[in-house]
Amino acid sequence: MVRIRVSDRTRSGVASMSLRPKSPALFPAGIEKKPDRPGFRSFKTTSAVFYPQRWHRDLLIQATLDPSISFIEPVPAARQSLDSFKVFIWFEGRSRLLVAVRNAIDLGVYASLPDALSLDRSTVLDEPRCSVARQIWATRTTQISPGDRIRILRELSESPGGAPLGRLIECVRSNDADPVDIVLALVCSGQAEVELGAHLAPDTPIRSAARSQPPERGTARATFV
Repeated sequence: MVRIRVSDRTRSGVASMSLRPKSPALFPAGIEKKPDRPGFRSFKTTSAVFYPQRWHRDLLIQATLDPSISFIEPVPAARQSLDSFKVFIWFEGRSRLLVAVRNAIDLGVYASLPDALSLDRSTVLDEPRCSVARQIWATRTTQISPGDRIRILRELSESPGGAPLGRLIECVRSNDADPVDIVLALVCSGQAEVELGAHLAPDTPIRSAARSQPPERGTARATFV
């Protein structure tokens, strides 16, 4: 399964600690208004997620492609800070706060936050996972004909353990796009899953994806002030 490598500090039994309230002025408030940065959206986001740095987008792409994460919800700008980027995720059946920091040394600051997961920039940019995720996400706008979609999904339904990418492209009859792009576009739409741990190859396994119902609006909230 595709999994973002995170440091889960919530099982250590360490007492909960509240963060000091961050001033909204510390967060680049104009980021939500930039026309060239409309925010990240995917089949897992409940609304657009605005991000200040390029590697934060990589994090959101990888979270979208990670089968262990069901949904992604933005954290209000007033709760963001210059030293971290935060989003709510639905993980292991409950809402969690995902905190991304630039330097690994800063992970300890968030170690005792209840129901929090943390990771650093080097983990997000780790290869080949980062490049593979970008390559897959680049196919998200590929048009898929109804016939190709049905043939690929039928093949996946008949292969519970997954089918190799090389076999799935044989289901493609359309000449409008690269057959590999068509298969990967199904991953971007949430109808299929793929492992990010290795470079794409003919034997890369693709699996049918199971989708969960979104949590009720307002339930994905962190427990810190």
